[in-house]
Amino acid sequence: MRVTKSFEISLPKEAIDLYRWVTEMTDADYASYAGGHKAIGSYCQDGRFCMSNVEMIGNEMIVQHYVLQEHQPDRLRFYSEKTKAYILRWFPAVVGVPWEMEVSAKGSHRCELVCTIGADFPNKMVAIGAYINGLGGLFLRRHLNEEGKAFARDIERKFRKVTAQFPDRDKENLTRGAIA
Repeated sequence: MRVTKSFEISLPKEAIDLYRWVTEMTDADYASYAGGHKAIGSYCQDGRFCMSNVEMIGNEMIVQHYVLQEHQPDRLRFYSEKTKAYILRWFPAVVGVPWEMEVSAKGSHRCELVCTIGADFPNKMVAIGAYINGLGGLFLRRHLNEEGKAFARDIERKFRKVTAQFPDRDKENLTRGAIA
């Protein structure tokens, strides 16, 4: 199961560095993106950026352990191989969870953030249970809509600040400034 949605950002694509944005994300930032976001922590393991988060999506408490699979300034691809989803908060199921973000240009002064989230189920029984419990993906789509809008607003706010501080710098130098 995959859900994808796009969100407009009023900045040129070149002004944004998604890797920098996600690696500087704080627990307070994460909690502000969606009502279901409870906690996040990040760390490096074997030279790879990792993050663990806890969130509620519909009736399910989800504990994810993401490993960054791919990153470029305009693209991130995470995967949590052993996410624990607690169905109705009681029944644990282990699923794989992809999380991808990409920025694409939509003119010289704006772009869009495309977010994809989903779940890879270990068997048909878990997939059917998740489909029924998640109302056919309704909760996942609502969650993506809420967090994606907030991601786009935060990215725009943080990188607009950098752009304003360094208006004559090229992109490589621009994204080295602090974004907090």
